[in-house]
Amino acid sequence: MVGESRLIQQLQNKNQKALEKLIDKYSAYAGTIIRNISHNILTEEDVEEITADVFISIWNNTDKLISGKLQPYIASIARNKAKSRLRQYHETVSLEDTIPISKDSLEEKIDNNILKEVLAELLESLSEKDYEIMVRYYYYYQTISEIADALDMSDSAIKVRLHRGRKKLQQLFIERGYSYDTEHI
Repeated sequence: MVGESRLIQQLQNKNQKALEKLIDKYSAYAGTIIRNISHNILTEEDVEEITADVFISIWNNTDKLISGKLQPYIASIARNKAKSRLRQYHETVSLEDTIPISKDSLEEKIDNNILKEVLAELLESLSEKDYEIMVRYYYYYQTISEIADALDMSDSAIKVRLHRGRKKLQQLFIERGYSYDTEHI
């Protein structure tokens, strides 16, 4: 973390070489997150542009950088910028052409929000290590190897913990009365 702390300090002092180091080290990581979120909807040019936007945002907000939290911060900016760009791909419709929200679609949105809250609560019921693995894999889109390296574990140990974590979440969902669709696992 000493290297990361120094890099953050240099970024906060607006050292352009530090920004270049940051880009060299994390641009592939940010690009991977953007590609994973976009599910190949965005072009490679879009991915490159969004990646550049990630680092511009970091440069403009260096006061928010915290040592030990740099990689998750980059992931969250990349994820938000990718989602924002994806929203731009949706067709804009004039107010005259809008279709009223049906009761079913409104209920579906409410159900999805409730499920997100329940999932967040259930994730917190996992052990600290399992929680971190699940969040790194499903939220930060890190590979099994990246997680294994970061947590000083073997790839197979990460795979086992992911499998057990999914099973535990499935069990907890069922205990709470939710059906569990295994078709999408």
